[in-house]
Amino acid sequence: MWHASVAGRFGQSVARQFALAERALAGVGDVTLGEWREVGEKAVHVRRRLTPGEMAAGGIATVVDVRRTEEHAARVRKMRPFLPPDMATWPDAAFP
Repeated sequence: MWHASVAGRFGQSVARQFALAERALAGVGDVTLGEWREVGEKAVHVRRRLTPGEMAAGGIATVVDVRRTEEHAARVRKMRPFLPPDMATWPDAAFP
């Protein structure tokens, strides 16, 4: 799944944040296979399914939900060093 998050800064509207997230995802994924939008406390999020070609190129045979698994926890541990300090202490479940 492709995922773009855009934090609201300097009074940006939610529409502008979504437009920036869409631009970040231009040319990847397939909206017709599924796209999810969310307005969070600090950012908007756009998630989009991979195309069949992207799945093949990545060696992905099937979609698997890893939330609340050890794989999910391991992925969160890998990204924590790159998070803003206030987000680095969020629980694993806060990261879909």
